[in-house]
Amino acid sequence: MKTVIGIDFGTQSARAILVDSANGEVLCSHSVEYKHGVPEDSLVPIEDYDSALMKLLEAVTADGYAESVAAVCVDATSLTLVPLDKNGIALGRRAEFANRPNAQVKLWKRHTAQKQATEALELAKSMNEPFLGRTGGNVSSEWVIPKLLETRDEDPEVYGEMDIAADLCDYLTYLLCGKMVRSINAMCFKSMWAEDLGFPSDEFLNGLREGFAEEYKYLLRGDVKYTGDAAGYMKKELCERFGFKDDVVVAAGLVDGFTSLVTLGAMRNGEAAMVVGTSNVLTVQTDELCDIYGICGIARHGIVKGICSAESGQNCTGDMLGWFMENMLPAKERDEAERKGISPHDLMLQKISEPWKNRVVAVDMWNGSRNVPCDLELRGMFAGMSLETKPQDIYLALLQAIVCGARVQIEEFAKYGIKIERIVATGGIALKNPLLMQQYSDILGMPIEVGVIKEGPAMGTAMFAAVAAGIYNNPMEAYEHMGTVDFVTYHPDVAHKAEYEEIYRRNLLLRESAKLFK
Repeated sequence: MKTVIGIDFGTQSARAILVDSANGEVLCSHSVEYKHGVPEDSLVPIEDYDSALMKLLEAVTADGYAESVAAVCVDATSLTLVPLDKNGIALGRRAEFANRPNAQVKLWKRHTAQKQATEALELAKSMNEPFLGRTGGNVSSEWVIPKLLETRDEDPEVYGEMDIAADLCDYLTYLLCGKMVRSINAMCFKSMWAEDLGFPSDEFLNGLREGFAEEYKYLLRGDVKYTGDAAGYMKKELCERFGFKDDVVVAAGLVDGFTSLVTLGAMRNGEAAMVVGTSNVLTVQTDELCDIYGICGIARHGIVKGICSAESGQNCTGDMLGWFMENMLPAKERDEAERKGISPHDLMLQKISEPWKNRVVAVDMWNGSRNVPCDLELRGMFAGMSLETKPQDIYLALLQAIVCGARVQIEEFAKYGIKIERIVATGGIALKNPLLMQQYSDILGMPIEVGVIKEGPAMGTAMFAAVAAGIYNNPMEAYEHMGTVDFVTYHPDVAHKAEYEEIYRRNLLLRESAKLFK
């Protein structure tokens, strides 16, 4: 038997699965909460990730499977910036930088570099930089250029000590194999690089800061690998520590939202995969590479080799629903849920009977807007409340806001000829919140297939590991043996189509109004 390990580093926790590569059976799984959680400033101590990686490897090989492991692959949130020194040590580990913010890991959701992002976007537009057609016409503060410029501007000493700027998935891969390789995911969608265009022009980069072009290319050096490519072999000391054979392949890392389309088999033209969790990621496969605006970006071979992938997303899904539970749910509802022995979320779902009648409208910008528009300074909104409004009405409005935000993005894709024929979904919320998934179907007006798998992202990563090990020739072949075939399908409520169209119309009006309250 050959097994593979898929490891998924999410925002709040990391999980790993050990899988039989012949049939996709999960033989062992384990999850780890980060020691420091998710700090309010979104600056994470590097030891949280280092220790989680080792704990996961130990846990999934504890039952005697270590010698069967053929390959390991890691995905992680992106762009989560890890600055390394010339010895490959994370700067945050060095005593002199322990309390320096810019030496710590900058989580994807840290948006403090908005000033630098705005500056870069304005300059790129004035210079008609070709990369804008691949990045949705945007420069996000979540991406690497603004985050590096922020470090350069605020702490030149830390910046001067930085020898490599790594996305988290590439850093974790480096820990496993000792080689700094670059995920094509992160390079195309977060670092403004394209296989045919290369990096942004020197004129643009030096226009941001004198000498930045040379610095940027140096900090992002490393071979760019396709998903499913091998990055190297597991380091000898790790093989000895965990009992691996000495030929365990370490696959190139991936962005966390990009693995589930393989798990669910959404790898053909017109197929889309949606990950519904702390935030949302929507990836769409298309045969044609085109310049596209308003979404995160598009890249040839961006996720699966041989086809173009376009990405969009929403910054605040699970986070927003969690905010509601913590800050808006009345005590009497909490008590009622406790008496019934159910979660507050399930209580809200029980109290919603006719969702098409909801008059409360919300906009899902509690953490800014990632796409359509890309403006992380925008904020969420409510409208339509009255003295009769109940907590479940507000909760439902948040669910509908999530779906309306997705529809805006899908309609933006359609403007560029990217038509979505099939949507599959995974993620913790997709399985836990059936009303949300039904609202997706009702408001989008199409079936939604939810994969019945607990660890969709980790399974996709395991499948890429199987490809890197040569067990399968490509991701589609891996899916045929390991992928999810069990789906719960939600179908549109055609009887109330008009009411759902009205909900979407009102949501569009409120989304437009949000621009007035930045």
